[in-house]
Amino acid sequence: MLQKAINERVEELAKIKYFMTYQELSEYLNISKPIIEDRLIKNGLKYYKVGSKYLFKKTEVDEFLDDMTANMTLTNNDIKFFTKLKGGNKYVKQFK
Repeated sequence: MLQKAINERVEELAKIKYFMTYQELSEYLNISKPIIEDRLIKNGLKYYKVGSKYLFKKTEVDEFLDDMTANMTLTNNDIKFFTKLKGGNKYVKQFK
C-alpha cells in the first residue's frame, strides 16, 4: 500500500511541468499575453529565452503573484493597475 502511494505521487510529480510557454502561462493564469507582458513582465516577472521562445518557471510565477497579491486590498485589487516600485517589492495602484 505504501509503495502504491509512492508510485502515485511520483507519477503526479512527473506530470508537473518545470517551464511553461506563453500559451501555457496564459491558460494557467487565465489572462491574455498582452496583460502578461504589460503587467507581469514589466513589473519583474522572470522569463527565460530559448531561441525565439519565452519560457516561465512555474514556481517563479507563483512566487511573483503571491508577492503581488499580498499587497492588494479589497478595494485595491486590479492587476491591470498595479506597478512595481523600482528598487523594492512594493506595489502601487496606478491610475490612468
